[in-house]
Amino acid sequence: MSIQEHEQELADLAIYFQTAKFPAVPFKLNKYIVVHDPALLISGDISRIQMFKGNDTVRDSLFKHLRELKAICEETTSHE
Repeated sequence: MSIQEHEQELADLAIYFQTAKFPAVPFKLNKYIVVHDPALLISGDISRIQMFKGNDTVRDSLFKHLRELKAICEETTSHE
């Protein structure tokens, strides 16, 4: 994926999370991360993605967190 594609996905995710419904906190993002403040996780990951945009490994790892969070939000919304 090119840097431009990553930047577009990041912009799309940022827009998505502005209106997303999150599960009650705390919740498990994955087997390593428990989310206590979704906004903090999102802003931190977005900042780090922008800072490390030349490093595919770091960027992809952080994108994975945001994608996992989006999937959880979509699952939460579908159960309402």
